[in-house]
Amino acid sequence: MSKVQVIVTGHGTFADGFKGALHLLASVPDNWSFVNFSEGMSDKQLQAKFETILGSDPKPTLFFTDLAGGTPYKVAATLASKNPQLAVVSGCNLGSLLESVFSDYDNADAYADAIIAASKQGTQKFTLDMPDNMATGSDDGI
Repeated sequence: MSKVQVIVTGHGTFADGFKGALHLLASVPDNWSFVNFSEGMSDKQLQAKFETILGSDPKPTLFFTDLAGGTPYKVAATLASKNPQLAVVSGCNLGSLLESVFSDYDNADAYADAIIAASKQGTQKFTLDMPDNMATGSDDGI
């Protein structure tokens, strides 16, 4: 298990959605937390939830947020600006988070870089590859 704890957070039930999906695909590590930014919640309330998870002596932590510039991202970034052991990523995908379950990281920055690389690699467009003779028509005259 990674030495870096993870806090998955985002708008609405983003965090719970990721938790449910991860639970179906792999076991969720004990050092992972999931924090929803629910309707009506203030940024101060969200910060208090983060601070409770982090404790008085925060260990290396990666915040996995839904959107750059959104409230969960901004609150996490504010905390990270005061503590070099904290890192924040946004806009990543389930595949990258799942891949990281099976990896070990010593610090949050290396973890963040790996998550971003895995997200880029895992983001793909479906294309239908047809054999050449199918794309231009059949050679049998039909």
